[in-house]
Amino acid sequence: MRRFATLLTLLGCLISCGDTTNGSIASQPGSMTASLSGSPGAAIWQGQCSACHGAAGEGNAALGAPALTQLSAEYLARQLRHFINGVRGAHPDDAAGKRMALSVANLDEADVAGLATLIATELPPARPAIANKGDASRGEDYYVNICSACHGGNAQGNDALGAPALAGLNDWYLRSSYQSYLDGLRGSHPDDFYGAQMSRLAPALADRDDVDDVIAFITTLTPRR
Repeated sequence: MRRFATLLTLLGCLISCGDTTNGSIASQPGSMTASLSGSPGAAIWQGQCSACHGAAGEGNAALGAPALTQLSAEYLARQLRHFINGVRGAHPDDAAGKRMALSVANLDEADVAGLATLIATELPPARPAIANKGDASRGEDYYVNICSACHGGNAQGNDALGAPALAGLNDWYLRSSYQSYLDGLRGSHPDDFYGAQMSRLAPALADRDDVDDVIAFITTLTPRR
């Protein structure tokens, strides 16, 4: 009943993200598929996440829903908790964050753990396209000197530092996420320790062309899965 009530609350969001037919997410042309276990995490994914993020977590640029499958379970769980607890999605200008916070508001800690594990281990690894703009060779120098200490030389992340993997994420999401730090939409909440670190470091790379160059380089790197 708890999950059914929340799905009613999310009806408007789900209509804008995709249709459901007989309890299954309707496939879009060219969309990926995933064979999932019958776990509670799989039920949550299919009922609350896949309509926007894709059946296999491959993301949907038209909906602003990023690919998720290259992120670690630890990072995913932390971000889910942040959305649930108002650490993310509370800024008045963060429309995408607000939608995400609403979509996971009903999850408890067991749900969060199961969903994060499913995304990181059961969904097939997404392979977003290489960025279509930016100078990757120039971006490599910026990445190595500014980003690699936390995110790793291969951009596969470092959970010990709270730094997510970047390789394997959509170029448009990397761009919008970075901009959210520059604009103060992320990293300003007192309970967002790692986000605050990123927010302080982000101005070191504030030029739009420089950011595009770094993202172009990141998209050439091999994802962790």
